[in-house]
Amino acid sequence: MTTTNPEKFRFNIVGADEDVPRVLLAYGRGCGGEVAFVMRPRDNTALLVHQVKRQPAKVWRTDLGLAPSHAPEFDADPTSAVAELRKLKSGPPPAGPATLKGKWAGLLLCTDGTPSIVLERRVASYGSLKLTSKADGRWLATFERAEKWFSKAKQESIERSGLAEAITAGMGLVVGLVSEACSFRDTHRRNTVDLAFAAQYPPRPIPERRDPTERYKGKSSFRAVERDDGWVVVNDVGSVVAMFGKREKGKAAKHASALTRGTVPVADAPPRTAGVLVPSLDSIPAPEPPSCPISVARIASATEKESQALEELAGSLWGSTEAPDLLTRAGKLIRHAQSLVASPLCSGKEQKAALEDVRRAAGAYQQAWDAIGRGESPDIVTTLRRISERVSLAAARAAKSCAAGQQKLTAPVRSSDDVVKRIESRETPAPVVSMQPVWPPSAPPMSVPTTEKPKRTRKAKSPEVDPAKDAALVAAFSDAIKQAAAQMGGAS
Repeated sequence: MTTTNPEKFRFNIVGADEDVPRVLLAYGRGCGGEVAFVMRPRDNTALLVHQVKRQPAKVWRTDLGLAPSHAPEFDADPTSAVAELRKLKSGPPPAGPATLKGKWAGLLLCTDGTPSIVLERRVASYGSLKLTSKADGRWLATFERAEKWFSKAKQESIERSGLAEAITAGMGLVVGLVSEACSFRDTHRRNTVDLAFAAQYPPRPIPERRDPTERYKGKSSFRAVERDDGWVVVNDVGSVVAMFGKREKGKAAKHASALTRGTVPVADAPPRTAGVLVPSLDSIPAPEPPSCPISVARIASATEKESQALEELAGSLWGSTEAPDLLTRAGKLIRHAQSLVASPLCSGKEQKAALEDVRRAAGAYQQAWDAIGRGESPDIVTTLRRISERVSLAAARAAKSCAAGQQKLTAPVRSSDDVVKRIESRETPAPVVSMQPVWPPSAPPMSVPTTEKPKRTRKAKSPEVDPAKDAALVAAFSDAIKQAAAQMGGAS
């Protein structure tokens, strides 16, 4: 895909009046061959095919909404490239909102072998919203406000990775800059905000234009090749489509010629890489979704570790020599991630983001599986990296989502006012009794006799009674009293 001067291929846009177009289609003869491009901005998917005569087709794919930043590199069978283009543009999404004035128009450019995209939408006479692809595949949205209707010209830009995100952010710039001096109705279609006006003047549908990519009709060529065990018929990318014996050279040549002319259909075969069967994602069993918080945390951690290990192996020598086994391993990892995200403990935005990550990982696996089935040689290393990155993100988000969902299920903590009321009412809490059974059952404690004697307390000794001594004391007291009475009588 080399050329000295920039070449332009005009887009046929499905839903050009809508805020986010549905499908972008472009085709042209240039850049040393044929160029066909299909993009679905809302699904973030795109496919660019470059076909040079009598050579395998070169393709570029994305499922992240990025723009093509380099020439297509991966070999593909021309017939398979045509089928993939038709599959991508079939069944476009339904019509979306068309709030702003103007229509989308754009070009696919080829400059010195490097493709780029330019989209533009003129919002009435106040200015234009322009989207251009950067060298890294990201999008730059720029709105230029015309000086004719304002005090001075003004320009603002914003960068996003996906085309749909860039368009939404760019429309925000349009409304923000124009609303400084103009009213709401100057940028929006009236029939989108005024139901009575829309009933009287419904929006006019844009007439459908011919699909330019239908002009691309790549044809595969087949040839007979001799091997140690016999003759085989291979396509443009070297994939085997038929096998014959050692003495069946003529049959192999005739079969290859018939396939090239299109008189004999290519037999459908299960996807194989280096002779090893690669299972489809649906045929891989999935475990039951975990319902225990501890299991969810452990499975999420193990899934992240497995994703990191798979990514490291993809970058090693095994990424090219053990591609079938690693791709099968990636399929099992995706199925485990699907069960993890489907846990009943997970909920909220994190779960939705995790589901989207798993969907993209499954899409990368399915894309590689379909390519193998068509007899192509997809980039297994890039596929494994994309799968491992998406599954790792899904596992982390699932762990966070399930943890948040578990916190919602726990009993609420009592407030400080409840604790104060409980203390003031002198409410004694009930004793905590363990509910765990004790085995074997223990007998009630028995009293053990002791050999120690109990200590005795000493009592105070009472004085001994002497009758003779008591009588002598009484007599002495009596004589003393009589003498005292006699003395007192004599004195008187």
